[in-house]
Amino acid sequence: MKIQTNNAANFALRNMSVNSQSTERSIQRLSSGFRINRAGDDAAGLAIANKFRAENRALGQAQKNASQGTAMLQVMDGAIQTVSSILDRMKELATAANSDSIGTQRDKLNAEFTQLRSEIDRIAQTTKYQGTALVNGTFGSSIDTADVATNTLLAVAGVSVQATGAAAGTYTFTDAGGGAISATATIGGQTITQAVTGVAANSSVNFDKLGLTVSYGAGYVAGAADGNIVVAGGSGRFQVGSSGAYGTDDTISVTSVNLRTTSAGLNLDTLSITTSATAVTALGALDSAINSVNTAIGNVGSAQSRFDFASANVAVTLQNSQAAESTIRDADMAYEMSQFTKSNILSQAAQSMLSQANQGTQGILQLLRG
Repeated sequence: MKIQTNNAANFALRNMSVNSQSTERSIQRLSSGFRINRAGDDAAGLAIANKFRAENRALGQAQKNASQGTAMLQVMDGAIQTVSSILDRMKELATAANSDSIGTQRDKLNAEFTQLRSEIDRIAQTTKYQGTALVNGTFGSSIDTADVATNTLLAVAGVSVQATGAAAGTYTFTDAGGGAISATATIGGQTITQAVTGVAANSSVNFDKLGLTVSYGAGYVAGAADGNIVVAGGSGRFQVGSSGAYGTDDTISVTSVNLRTTSAGLNLDTLSITTSATAVTALGALDSAINSVNTAIGNVGSAQSRFDFASANVAVTLQNSQAAESTIRDADMAYEMSQFTKSNILSQAAQSMLSQANQGTQGILQLLRG
């Protein structure tokens, strides 16, 4: 029997320390709900779980993007449906005006016809989502100001151009001098021309039929502003995934919903129904406009359907990704409770045995009393 070294006590002390650490770890996991509370618990697992967490947050936002895309398309759909109803009424009025039984009442029909056309323009300019106009032709459209080789008008001194509702296409400007400038474009199979006069330096001209505003600065020289402007096809881009292919597979580009439902865009801006002849012209133009709007309704509806499926897919992906993170990061509460109970019992037993081991050396005193 030795008194310098109490091996039994040292053994009990070491086990008590191990059991105390295990008990403390179980308390951390049970109180936090996480299996990994610090890098030392599982360094590799923490790195993988953190990557899952970043992906899950991105997927959660992607799901919101899809929902917001659907909401935006619903606003767009509502506006187009209203325009469709207006066109139906305008065709009804034009049909009435093309009958001599109306007598001298065509002016009254034309007054309503004109007001309805103005309402189409108002709807086109005021239908917005988060400040972005949806149905006036500017949705996603842009002029590549860096491409002066194609957009030759941009190279003309003192001239700048802004798209304010222009559909995709090439716009040709001819400056006849003396302040007279005309602009022409073929949009949707229809050739639209607008001529203006009185253009001078330090002036801004709104080519509203074409959806372009041209500013003529101090360097503008009359007769020199010939050239083209190319408007790129508009599209809305929405990220609805997080696979890493952020520019392609993770995004939806809805190019077919860039609609210009203004009276000019529908080629209705110069129509009247004051005579039977003009009513016939209006009926033909209205048929084309109704076909264009119906095509737009179909495009918006198909885009809504795609967003619905994209939202459902990202929801499933997010659910499974969260489950994968949970298997790594989250604590199994039943298992941790059993581990806590075991460690707690062993810790108490070790304390008791340490006390017994310390008392064992008391027998040496009996020898010394001899």
